[in-house]
Amino acid sequence: MKKKLMYLFLCGITVLLLVYPQKSVFYAQRGMEICRSMIVPSLFPFFICSGLLIYSGFCEQLSKLFGRVMPVLFGINASGAAAFVLGVVSGYPLGAVTACGLYEKNYLTKTEAERLLAFCNNSGPLFLLGTVGISLYSNSKIGVLLYLAHLLSSVLVGVCFRFWRKNEFAPTVSAPTVAEKSIGEIYSVVLNNSLQSILSVCGTVIFFSVLSNLVSDLFLQNPQIRLRVIGLFEFVTGVSGIAASAMPMIEKMILSAGIVAFAGLSVHMQVLGVVARHGLSLKPYFVGKLLHAFFSMLLTGLFWRIAPQTEPVFLTSHSALSAGFAIGSCYSVMTVCLLAVLVLLFFLITRKKESCLTG
Repeated sequence: MKKKLMYLFLCGITVLLLVYPQKSVFYAQRGMEICRSMIVPSLFPFFICSGLLIYSGFCEQLSKLFGRVMPVLFGINASGAAAFVLGVVSGYPLGAVTACGLYEKNYLTKTEAERLLAFCNNSGPLFLLGTVGISLYSNSKIGVLLYLAHLLSSVLVGVCFRFWRKNEFAPTVSAPTVAEKSIGEIYSVVLNNSLQSILSVCGTVIFFSVLSNLVSDLFLQNPQIRLRVIGLFEFVTGVSGIAASAMPMIEKMILSAGIVAFAGLSVHMQVLGVVARHGLSLKPYFVGKLLHAFFSMLLTGLFWRIAPQTEPVFLTSHSALSAGFAIGSCYSVMTVCLLAVLVLLFFLITRKKESCLTG
């Protein structure tokens, strides 16, 4: 039955492309323009930078800092910190890919991997701070507000899922290690991986831009509902459409926060391809994304009431993209540093309590 439904769905898509070739080309061009003006300039340099950090072993060292927090907050052993940190800093779908890789290498149990998938796959700061905050809304504070809500919501989802099959928690002994490589070897690998990643992201954006708009043209006449449906298919196209709409700003922010947190069908398809190979359950992942969307909208509405922001004053430009990239990169570093400081404080407090108990 599943195969029949899949065949029916694929045949329906093919018929739509044949019946509406002009619209298909137009929506594909619009998806390519989004990739050219926003996705590639803001994400590709960061893919390379984050890749260099990953393959140089920096993230494994950083994971040792966060190792004490993972079992207490999330019920996951220290090895899972690598997936959480990468998911926070790099964005979709690197967190989920890293979690599956850790499970494949037996650094995580199956239950821990499923728990981790529920909250480690997040949007990176560069997209929310640079692409959304600067490029779409011309206001860096909007990007900061959305990113804070997104990050805190992810942590809340992780805390909720620490009770997922709680009795099955069994910490592993081994920890991730990185083979020594020269900077030339690392750069070559990272460049190839970054090119593959950006092509995969852009291809997904273009395909789901065509699919979501064709389906919306047929069945959805209400523009408000149309934007929501498009966002559920592909979050970049959805957020871009919401930014250009005539909705009140608070409604734009809350809706954008929910769409980015849910990630959309395009991201879920990428994650599905990775998770399916490892036999992990997708139930905690999808429930986690729904919770993430709910918490993000709730926190965004709360933050907006506390610190409302102004309407955008200019359109996307090359200078805006450059500023967005600079601010996004800066906040990426600040996020890691802030998390590191919090972990160190947590470590010192717990160590002091342990010394008091033993004393």
